Amino acid sequence: MKKIIGSIISIQCMLILITGCNFKGNTVDHKGKSCDTLITENFDFFLHKFYSDSVFQISRIIFPLESEKVSDKEYAEALKDSNIIEISKNNHAYFNKDNWIILSDTFFKNDSIVTIDGVKYKRRFYKTPKFIEENILYADPEQVMMISKFQLINKKWYMVDFKDGFANERD
Repeated sequence: MKKIIGSIISIQCMLILITGCNFKGNTVDHKGKSCDTLITENFDFFLHKFYSDSVFQISRIIFPLESEKVSDKEYAEALKDSNIIEISKNNHAYFNKDNWIILSDTFFKNDSIVTIDGVKYKRRFYKTPKFIEENILYADPEQVMMISKFQLINKKWYMVDFKDGFANERD
């Protein structure tokens, strides 16, 4: 008799588990909505690895970058305009895996303000539901020098855009 009761309880528990979960790694809450149980990558962990591992960094950048896609679209639209006699793409080499300069945050570590060669820089993060933007700026006067945009795609963080204001100073 105890075996039969034990079997019935086991079967009931299995039924509760099966009806409470689907087979895609999601669960169903008490209102019948699907709740995602797969864990999203932690941004702080991602960012540390992104800046410390060059192979990982390249694997987590989506080329072409968003701003380059916009630039290509504007160029294509300008070519369609019959009033424009001459147009050229700006003398900018688009980023790709072959010409990417590996980024590092050795100066900032966990600080938001650092002094490099006597110049103060700030690091700020802006979070929206769609992305996280990292800005590096001169502290005084405040001027944005570098923008990195990260987006969560399939529960993993990727860099989707990068603008380097320091490149203009190096030219």
